[in-house]
Amino acid sequence: MFELSIFSLDMILGFGIKMLAFLGGLAALIFVHELGHFLVARKVGVVVEKFSLGFGPKILSFTRGDTEYLLSWIPLGGYVKMKGEEVGEESLDEKGSFYAAPVLDRLAIAFAGPLFNILFAIAIYYCVYLVGVPALSPIVGTVKDESPALVAGLQTGDRILAIGDKKIIYWEQLQKIVHVSPGRSLDFQVERSSGNIVYLPITPVSEQITDLFGDKEDVGLIGITPLVRNIVYVKGGTPADRAGIQEGDILLSVDSTTIFGWGDLKKAAIDKPGQELAFRILRNETEIITALTPVAKVVKDIKGKSVEIGLLGIGMAGEMVKEKYGIFGALKRAVDETRRLVYLIAVSIKKMITGSIPADSIGGPILIFQIYGEQAEQGFSELIRLTALLSINLGLLNLLPIPVLDGGHIFFFLVELLKGKPISERNRERAQQVGLFMLLGLMVFAFYNDIMRIIT
Repeated sequence: MFELSIFSLDMILGFGIKMLAFLGGLAALIFVHELGHFLVARKVGVVVEKFSLGFGPKILSFTRGDTEYLLSWIPLGGYVKMKGEEVGEESLDEKGSFYAAPVLDRLAIAFAGPLFNILFAIAIYYCVYLVGVPALSPIVGTVKDESPALVAGLQTGDRILAIGDKKIIYWEQLQKIVHVSPGRSLDFQVERSSGNIVYLPITPVSEQITDLFGDKEDVGLIGITPLVRNIVYVKGGTPADRAGIQEGDILLSVDSTTIFGWGDLKKAAIDKPGQELAFRILRNETEIITALTPVAKVVKDIKGKSVEIGLLGIGMAGEMVKEKYGIFGALKRAVDETRRLVYLIAVSIKKMITGSIPADSIGGPILIFQIYGEQAEQGFSELIRLTALLSINLGLLNLLPIPVLDGGHIFFFLVELLKGKPISERNRERAQQVGLFMLLGLMVFAFYNDIMRIIT
C-alpha cells in the first residue's frame, strides 16, 4: 500500500510553495497580457465576450456588461474572446465586431498584449529599484598576472571608490566604464584594506571576450575579477549540504587553491567531478575544513557540446550593497534594464531560430516551475525579478509572425494595410491551422526537453 509518510512535511510544504509561486507568476503574466487586449478592445469599441484565465472547463465565472469573466481549469494560458473575431463569424457591418473595426484599431488590439507585458516588466523593475535590490560591491578579488591592474599596483581586497569624477558604488558601474575605455588612461581612486586611499592610473587593454551567446566582442579589460566567496545559498541534498556548508560561510580555499571568485572555484572544484576535496571555510571567525566530493553531471555548454562538471550545490556572492534610486532614477534604471533584457531575449530567439543555440535548451512549463521554485527559495526579490524577465519573454515570443499568436495577427493586418483588403477567410483558416500545429509541436518538444532534463 502507498504511504504518504514517505514524504516529509518539509518536502510537501516546499513543493506547495514552489507550486504557489509558479501558478501565481503564470497567472500574473497571463492576466497582464490579456488585460492589454481587453482594455484596448474596449477603448476602440470592440465588444469583448469572454476574458478567461486558463483554458478548458470553467471553475467559476461571472458576467458584467457584455463580458463573461472566467477562471478555467488548465492554468497554462488564457484568452480574450471578441465579438466577430473567429473565422466564420466575421461581420464587417455589425457594431462592436472585431472585423468591423478599422485595421489600425485591430493592429492596436493585437499589439497591446505584448506591449503590456513589456510595461509590466518596467513596473516590476521600477518597484524593485525604488525599494532597493542587492548589488555586488566593487571589491577586487583576483588580479591577473601581467595585467594593467597588477602593473598599476591594484591588490586583492582593494575597494574601487571612483574612476575619474564618477563615483563607483556597484561592480557593474566599474565594468561598464572599463569595457568602453580600451587604450584610455583612467584615474582609479582606491581604498586599501588598511583604510588608506590611493590613486592609480590604469589603462584598459583591448581584448576579445565571449558574450552570453558565444559571440566574440572587443572590450577594454584591466585584468581583475570581483571578490566573490560568501556562501549565500546551499541547495538541500547536494554535496555542499552533506558536507555541512552553511549560508553565511566564507569559502577561503579548496585544497591548495585560494578562492577569490567563481574562476578559482571552477578550476579547483567544478572541473574536478568525483574527486574528494578539502574545503576551508570561515564561520563566525573560526576556520573549518570539510571534505566535499563534487557530483559528476553532464551539461551542455553554449555551443551544445556535452561537458562533465562537478556539481557542488552552492551559490556565492561578494559583499552586497543595496542598489536603490529615487522616483525618477528608479524609472530610468527600470527602462534601461528592460531594454537590455529585450535585446538579450530577442537575440536568443533569433539564435534559436537560426540554430546557433541548440534546440534542447528550449524549456517548457516544468522548467519554468523548477526555476520559479529555486527563486522562491532565494527570496521575493529574486522571484519578482524572474517574473519581469518571463513577462518580457512572453511579450517577445507573442510577436513572432506565427498564426494564432499576436505576431501572426499583426502580420495579417499589415498585409491588409498594404493590399487595401483583408486576407481571405479560407487563407486565414489554413494559416491558423498551420500555426496551431507549429505551436502544439513546440509545446510537445518543450515538454520532451523538460522530461529529458529530469531523467538525465
